[in-house]
Amino acid sequence: MLKEISKKQLTELKKILDQVKDSDYSKTIDVLENGTLGRHVRHILEFYECLFISNEGDTICYDDRKRNLLLEGNVRFACDYIDEISDQIDKIEINKRLLLKSKYEGSEVIMETSLFREITYNIEHTVHHLAIIRIAISSELKYIDLSQTFGFADSTVQFLKSQTVSV
Repeated sequence: MLKEISKKQLTELKKILDQVKDSDYSKTIDVLENGTLGRHVRHILEFYECLFISNEGDTICYDDRKRNLLLEGNVRFACDYIDEISDQIDKIEINKRLLLKSKYEGSEVIMETSLFREITYNIEHTVHHLAIIRIAISSELKYIDLSQTFGFADSTVQFLKSQTVSV
């Protein structure tokens, strides 16, 4: 189920990116404090890349991601990379045990985790950035057609439905 949710989120992101003009993908946006759509997309995709690296090893460290600037600057490259990531998600050994390595103020922290937990984290991390992307699009890129639920957590969508609020 988690793999399918991840792939669904990435598909929704790709549908948006397919509408984005090349010049808007890397354009600074005021509401993002002069960040870009591309920067948020790169950030999402690199966290998934960390999952795939950990699937081959025994440690995951989001701090050590590569920061591929091509993902940030080229919308077509990012779309192709989303396709690759979606294919790789199926290969994740969901129950695999791992060590999560993080760095805080120069100190390393290591804790036990699993790919199951980390794919869950990636889902939450992705929806957070999709919400930010939604804000940017709603404020400055109004030509892009957003679904009513793009950038909303599933729990929020379900809650709003239970309250008979239109999303």
